[in-house]
Amino acid sequence: MKVKKWNIFVIGGTVLLLVILAGATAFIDPFVHYHKPLPFLEYPLKDERYQNDGMARNYSYDSVITGSSMCLNFKCSEFNELWDANALKIAYSGACFHELNESLQRCFSYHPDIRFIVCSLDGSRLNVPADYDEYTGYPVYLYDDNFFNDVSYLLNKDVLPKVLAVINYTRAGEKTPDRDMYGNWAQYANFGAEIVLKDFEPLPVSEEEYYLDNDDIDRISDNITENFLDLALEHPDTEFYFFFPPYSICYWDSMVRSRQLGVQLDAQRLSASLLLSAENVHVFDFSKRIDITANLENYMDAMHYSESVNSEILRCMRNGECELVSDGVDNYYAEVKKLYEGYDYRSIEP
Repeated sequence: MKVKKWNIFVIGGTVLLLVILAGATAFIDPFVHYHKPLPFLEYPLKDERYQNDGMARNYSYDSVITGSSMCLNFKCSEFNELWDANALKIAYSGACFHELNESLQRCFSYHPDIRFIVCSLDGSRLNVPADYDEYTGYPVYLYDDNFFNDVSYLLNKDVLPKVLAVINYTRAGEKTPDRDMYGNWAQYANFGAEIVLKDFEPLPVSEEEYYLDNDDIDRISDNITENFLDLALEHPDTEFYFFFPPYSICYWDSMVRSRQLGVQLDAQRLSASLLLSAENVHVFDFSKRIDITANLENYMDAMHYSESVNSEILRCMRNGECELVSDGVDNYYAEVKKLYEGYDYRSIEP
């Protein structure tokens, strides 16, 4: 009897402890999977791939700002003022188009009447398979409505510290990031020519010119069509604003030296042409904004720009500046190629 009682005590105590831990996780909910941040607690929201879906599920919004790190410094308040909207920013560092498509599909499942979507078209993500994902280890148990696989969240030894982090964050007097500052990395970065050029090394000049072959064209076409064009066609009442980010002059120097300028611009031209076949799609390209790209005070490295550039991108989008049109895409990219092939790069080279 003593052994039996001991076993019952141990099993019962273990079950009770697990219930308490699961209940604490569900109540505080550090990944906002079940509810928005509790009003009496402050949340250190900084785990994009763990928290974005919960925000998309539980927050109120009629517009979505998504994309890669090129979108994390957008301010929802600026978008809302320009578009008279209620935007949610759920971007992902290093995102591929397949990941963005799946995220947007979930957004539509939670909020079918999304009015506007803003999304970056990163140059390095164009010529990859449509189902390519660079990031691994997604918390898929947070992305569905299956309550039973939530055990991976509720009884996860790696989640418990996140629960405690909310408590400690609150006790420390910190505040839950608002929609403007959620994911914002500019507040931690240093910008300027000195910073950029410190780590910039010009590439050796390549002797071989690169071109898109048929496999490249098919791969880019599938990637754009399956992840973005089909999504736009499925939601004709939503306006999509895609943009090619304004990388710095150092990036374009590398493209010229590696003889990849033409192939990169051809990939952008093909992508833009495909997307513009949908009436509810707008495509913007800021490559000709030499006032931005050649001013290294705007950048922290060859590609990542300050939040003032994000603000300028939104302003241009709202005013229709730097917008591509179907019958002008070829001429536009011919001009961009001429611009960067003829640029004097001596100012950024030792």
